[in-house]
Amino acid sequence: MTGYDVLKRASGLLGASGAADAGADGKLAVTEGLEIINQLAADLKIDGLSSISGELDIPAAKAEALCYGVAMLLALTEGDAGKNRIFAEIYNAKRGTALAEKASITDRLPTVTVG
Repeated sequence: MTGYDVLKRASGLLGASGAADAGADGKLAVTEGLEIINQLAADLKIDGLSSISGELDIPAAKAEALCYGVAMLLALTEGDAGKNRIFAEIYNAKRGTALAEKASITDRLPTVTVG
């Protein structure tokens, strides 16, 4: 998945038919989109992108969370508080799932040594 694919999917989630450049001038939308992706990449503990055409090699759960996070921040930049709130709730749920780590705890009694 490339950065452009993330922007395209997020724009689709917002209901924009013009994909990544919906509501903005082409180059500005790409620059803004790249900054948003890198900001969310840091939050999801993945490597950022140097260009919008860069490839993201991440698990599906993190890719899903990233798309919803980008939609959340794009809604905020457009001034749509309703969509921002909805996507913020979805992003937080998907972020929790994506960052969850499986661990096991072994129940052991301590050993006592005398001497």
